[in-house]
Amino acid sequence: MSSRSPVWPVLWSLALFITALLLNTRANTFPYFYHPDESEKAAQLLTGNWNFHHPMLLLATAKTAIHLANVDMREQPVVEAGRWVSAGFTSAAIVALSLLALAWRGWEPSIGVGLALLLHHQLFELSHYLKEDTALLFGVSFTFLAAYLYWQRPSTAWAVTLGAASACAVSGKYLGILAVAVAVPVLCLAPAEGRGRRAAWAGGAFLLALLIINLPVITQFSAFGHSFQGELKLAVHGQGGTTRSVPHALYWNVFRDNTTPVVWVLLLVFLVARWRERRSVTLVEWLIIAFPFVYALALSFSPKSNDRYFLPATGALMLLAACGIRDAARFLSPWVSMRWAAAVLAVALAAAQAPSWMRYDTAFAHDDNRELFEWVKANLPPDAVITKDSRVQLSNSPNTRAGQHFGVLPQTIRGEKFASDVNKIPASMRELRKSGVTHVAVSESDYGRFFLRGLRPKQNEEEKFEKRRGFYKRLLRDGDLLFQRDRGTVLYLHPGLRLYRIPPAEE
Repeated sequence: MSSRSPVWPVLWSLALFITALLLNTRANTFPYFYHPDESEKAAQLLTGNWNFHHPMLLLATAKTAIHLANVDMREQPVVEAGRWVSAGFTSAAIVALSLLALAWRGWEPSIGVGLALLLHHQLFELSHYLKEDTALLFGVSFTFLAAYLYWQRPSTAWAVTLGAASACAVSGKYLGILAVAVAVPVLCLAPAEGRGRRAAWAGGAFLLALLIINLPVITQFSAFGHSFQGELKLAVHGQGGTTRSVPHALYWNVFRDNTTPVVWVLLLVFLVARWRERRSVTLVEWLIIAFPFVYALALSFSPKSNDRYFLPATGALMLLAACGIRDAARFLSPWVSMRWAAAVLAVALAAAQAPSWMRYDTAFAHDDNRELFEWVKANLPPDAVITKDSRVQLSNSPNTRAGQHFGVLPQTIRGEKFASDVNKIPASMRELRKSGVTHVAVSESDYGRFFLRGLRPKQNEEEKFEKRRGFYKRLLRDGDLLFQRDRGTVLYLHPGLRLYRIPPAEE
């Protein structure tokens, strides 16, 4: 196969995209309300009232897809259609990174990173949610590809493509502005005449694409400004009544959990090789190499943290590791042919991701809240009174989302954000028992925050924080455990459910 022939790259891209789309949409029909943000996204798509917590690439694309496919305008079908859009962004990003590896280092790295990302559990999981993370990955990946190809062969067409790709990155999430830091130096310093003219074309394409994708921002600018300020405040101060010291090392753990020793070795080999050959490394290559490290550093200065924020860095680091395949094969060439070594390393890079992918694939096929519902229905008396955390999906009302999806329980269900609360005020187990509660259903995804090292309450939230932590500490230690499903691989389907009975003579 020659990377100079357009036939094989096109066939490879089509096969990779279709396979990725089919894999990343497996078991994506779980209830839309499991992920709190998906309910919010569904409401925006159904009403057209945008909240602008994020730029519009995901929602604008989902709205178009829903219209073209004539999707039933109810929450569940709308969210499932949006999940297909999210998976489409992931699939396109995988193709872009694979083509970049092909142009940069050849077929073995291209196949290696394509297959490795195809079987990467983080990409697989985030493709199952109507969330902006995959849209950001798409924008960043195509910015990398367009920047590299523009540097290799500067032209107006590639300049326009680079401008539009950068606009997609910014329109994916606000942090996508970091992709512009890759595009601008490439446009300004590419080794060819006419840089100013092509930069102007790129700037025009950037602004036009940004306008088309984010048109509601123009028509509802005041709402956008308010939401943007709110998001900026969360990024600086944290959310949910808690914050953390910055900078923090959380994303080092995210990198470790989302990669394998094969990635670590190939990444190290690649970085050492590029440093040794640094005189021949181009500006665009240095920018792509630096991006995941600068991106992770930027994330470490925000107390608002989540594994999914690291997705663009995951994609970039997998690319760099794959690009180290030929460097590692060259090192092994005294013992085995370089071609065979590169092929084996490409397969090893992908195969190392398979166990975690299979774990996630299995996890999406099982629903712990469904099991808890069936257990309560079959085993608790009808006069039981249950207080629950927000991620416990039990209901005795047909007007709730859980009631509509699972059915109505005969037991009485009370629910605040935390099971410890009565009218949003933290209570003790004794106070709950006096109020008539007989059972407590909790989720580690809710109560776990009270036991996380490094997480502390915001100012004026200390008393509530300590009361809730004390309640959960005693419940987990002394409660009569009736049902348990551990917090698992996919937290929205396996949030760590426990059901306890409160003894009548408690305390």
